[in-house]
Amino acid sequence: MVVETTLATVQAAQLAFSVITGLSLTAFRMPTDYQAAANSQYGYIVVGGGTAGSVIANRLSEDAGCSVLLIEAGGDPPLETQLASLKYSTVSRYIDGINLPAGKVLGGSSSLHHFYHVRGVSNDYESWANASQDESWNWDGLLPYFIKSETLEDPLINSTEYGQCHGSDGPTKLTRELNDATLRYLQAFEEIGKNIEEDINIGSSYGFSQPMFTISNSIRQSSAESYLSPIKEQSNLHVMKNTEVIKILFDDDNNAIGVEAVTSAGETIKLYANNEVIVSAGTFNTPKLLMLSGIGPKDTLESLDIDVISDLPVGQNLQDHMAVVVAHQMEETDTVAAAADPGKFPVPTFVGYSAVDSTQTYPDYISLNLICKNIPSIVAQLCSVVIPLKKEVCEEIIAAATERELLFSVLTKSRPWSVGTVSINSTSYLAAPVIETGYLTDERDLEENAAYLEDFVQVAKSSVFQGVGATTVSVTLPSCANLTVGSTDYWKCYAQSMMSTTYHYCCTAPMGTVLDSKLLVKGVQKLRVVDASAMPQITSGNINAPILALAEKAADLIKDANTCSSK
Repeated sequence: MVVETTLATVQAAQLAFSVITGLSLTAFRMPTDYQAAANSQYGYIVVGGGTAGSVIANRLSEDAGCSVLLIEAGGDPPLETQLASLKYSTVSRYIDGINLPAGKVLGGSSSLHHFYHVRGVSNDYESWANASQDESWNWDGLLPYFIKSETLEDPLINSTEYGQCHGSDGPTKLTRELNDATLRYLQAFEEIGKNIEEDINIGSSYGFSQPMFTISNSIRQSSAESYLSPIKEQSNLHVMKNTEVIKILFDDDNNAIGVEAVTSAGETIKLYANNEVIVSAGTFNTPKLLMLSGIGPKDTLESLDIDVISDLPVGQNLQDHMAVVVAHQMEETDTVAAAADPGKFPVPTFVGYSAVDSTQTYPDYISLNLICKNIPSIVAQLCSVVIPLKKEVCEEIIAAATERELLFSVLTKSRPWSVGTVSINSTSYLAAPVIETGYLTDERDLEENAAYLEDFVQVAKSSVFQGVGATTVSVTLPSCANLTVGSTDYWKCYAQSMMSTTYHYCCTAPMGTVLDSKLLVKGVQKLRVVDASAMPQITSGNINAPILALAEKAADLIKDANTCSSK
């Protein structure tokens, strides 16, 4: 009964916070809402004020003589997006029972992701360079843009050789929250052969580490906070909120010349760009907008009587990290953890990059590990909101965390084989895109997830875990009841039963097939895609940092190709 009450309380709290969303308590930190006149012209139009769109709007508006119109379908980020201990999501879609929230708000998914700042490893970006046939997209080519995007507020790392890999005057401020509670866990993983690293964001090494967060001075460093708030008074930046772009406009020579949009007042208007239109609407809505505008698979467009401007495999490469939760019950304790500072990450945490073969130069899987010391309410939030699991499973994990310390771990395969799709089945902009997640459609992913789970739980054999009588939590999984716990078949079944999303959707309009190496849409001119959909391959870990670097590089590409012309 106590467990059920804990779960119900957390869910009620989330509902209560959703009421705050409409109060616009952060509006004073953001640019004011701009009402564009029909048929007005700008140097650039940026569609979507999310992670990448905020970066692009900032960098293009650095030229005081250039006007930039940023059009965002949502509004200002609500108060709860600013604080680390609260969870917020805007647009949710349930596909095959899995919730797929996305950020319909300034800052986009950087306003609701889980704060971990993870660049991935150099091997990830070799795949980008190969797909784009452009070496400037490899690790060495992107490192200057990672550095440009950030300010690392960490004297310890900044004083080491790793400091040169980080920025000191970029918009996104990064911190670490070093906590002694992580040290024995790092020792345990080191005992079973895992590397311990001071900094996993240098590209050339991997292991277990205390992570960097997009948190500074108790405020979430979303791209709205980092890139838009500092220039909110800038006269050449116009931010049009709660406005839906429904079509890209082309001239007879297939030059993108503007957009058609529905304003917050419900008026349909046309707006024009003298230089380029940049689409940063996100992994789901960018392909939707491209297809509604005549760019996409010919068969799909013709079936809806949409004139085909460019026949491209838009939406055919959806990728995401599938999450698998595993928990370890540690020692008994009657100590209740102190109430979390709402401006800090809620519990001690560490990140692990692991390979089954320790001689391998890149990781197979990543683990995000959260240490919960007799705080079942946090565990309830983790397993019902952050990585939502079935109610019965969540209740068992909460019970394991009651008067015990619990290590709650989320495992993700670095580079999944499986891909999904994003498509449309209507010409109405009001219709949601059709999403097929594709999780585990390639059988190699299930085999490899099982191997990674088996590798990870070896930590239970360490002297640290053995010394406190720790056990891997065996939740009741009816579909796995006849399988031997710990066998390969069991872990395959476990992975299927304990899976969710990590919200790292990407790659639906990628370089190589849809875009060229300069992020220009093939078959048309003056149209670029700059957001997670432009990634040709998902990176190892959370994708916010890679998107920032991609957008910073894109801004330079756009500036290099244009002489700003605006009215």
